[in-house]
Amino acid sequence: MPAVSAGQTPPATADAPNVPRDAPEADTAPPEAASREPITLLRIIEAGSWAATIIALVFTGWQIFQWREDRKADLSLEMVARFSDLEYAGRARRQLAQFWWENSDDLAKVTAVNGGIPSAQRRNFLDLLFQRQPAPQRQKQFAAVSEMANFFDQVELCIATKRCDAQIATDYFCGYAANFADLYQGPLTQVRETFGTAGLGTGLQNFVEARCDD
Repeated sequence: MPAVSAGQTPPATADAPNVPRDAPEADTAPPEAASREPITLLRIIEAGSWAATIIALVFTGWQIFQWREDRKADLSLEMVARFSDLEYAGRARRQLAQFWWENSDDLAKVTAVNGGIPSAQRRNFLDLLFQRQPAPQRQKQFAAVSEMANFFDQVELCIATKRCDAQIATDYFCGYAANFADLYQGPLTQVRETFGTAGLGTGLQNFVEARCDD
């Protein structure tokens, strides 16, 4: 620095190069503290995203389950409709009902709740009534027995494959199915032997024994 003569004002001290006079103080906080808040926010966003994904998956799974249950109920009700539809099992039911009407006096004695004959004798008596029918009528009766057995085979298959609601099916079909399986063993056996359909009525029997046996 040059010498200053008497009476001269000393020159102002020069500022440090490239440093503004009013520059703020440098941030002395550690880097971890500066980035802590953004990282925490990111984790909250990620956790929220995972939670939303899980909720969406659970809701989707519940919707699929509910759809399957509704579909099972719908298929069961379709089977109920076929049971009365004359294009399906309803035609066979009408044919068998006609047989009962034509032989109502004899059948009333053997099927009475009180005073009826034992089950085995009842079946034998029904077999005799079948054989007593004229040949064309007897063929219609055997065809009706075959159709009803096949229908209940389908009902059991629908339940076993979890496509039908078991509760709906058993509530609606068990009464008729149990009586049919008991009374028409003879005609059903004859149909199997005549046409070589050994498996006919297997589903019916499983349905009655596994689902209708109190």
